[in-house]
Amino acid sequence: MRERQPEIVECDGKDFDETAARLIWARIASIPSPLVTFPTGSTPLGLYRRLVQEHGTKKNIWHNIRCVSLDEYIGLPPGDERLFARWLGRELLDPAGVPQTNRTMFNSLAADTAKEAARIEQWIAQNGSLDIAVLGLGENGHIAFNEPGSSFDSVTRAVRLSPETRSANAKYWGSLEKVPEEAYTLGLKTLSAARQIFLLVSGAHKAAALDSTLNGPVTPAVPATVLRVHPRVTVIADRAALGR
Repeated sequence: MRERQPEIVECDGKDFDETAARLIWARIASIPSPLVTFPTGSTPLGLYRRLVQEHGTKKNIWHNIRCVSLDEYIGLPPGDERLFARWLGRELLDPAGVPQTNRTMFNSLAADTAKEAARIEQWIAQNGSLDIAVLGLGENGHIAFNEPGSSFDSVTRAVRLSPETRSANAKYWGSLEKVPEEAYTLGLKTLSAARQIFLLVSGAHKAAALDSTLNGPVTPAVPATVLRVHPRVTVIADRAALGR
């Protein structure tokens, strides 16, 4: 594997969202009918508000975006507030006007998780692979729900979440008991096939994980280090995440 240094865009905390929106929108707008995957969590919230506020009237672009799930909890009923598909719809896809027919999401209640994961993997392959993958970074170095130890050759699958990831997600739902133990995720190989990857990292609590991602050994022990062998990765990080 040939290592490449990702492009690093350093931001002040106050201009993180504006910078991310500008760079990501420029890429989205340059591709006819782009196939995109977006993350959930607190880091991209300001980015999504910016995209809607500054570009929400550009319906000719939003109506042609194809969005596929990055990850999803397993075992939640339709309408559950914890569903990532619902969260992403509320924060970005609904206000931007992305048609329901352009959204391909995991079925959290699928009876056969292996078949459901294969359905998403096959759909991406049949639609030409991802054009853009927007990712966050976990404190243990995970991207999507690819936990430490995930093979760089992993594809879309069901996974068991680590205690660290469940604890980090508990803040959104009020208690650890409300965080499912299993989830779907696009695999590292699936994400690595994306033509452009944006990694969003904000806050001092992510500094150690980002340092390992950029400067440590390329290893499945830190899944995000797979990005160092991708030809087009842009890391958008504030100074706190960069340890400055």
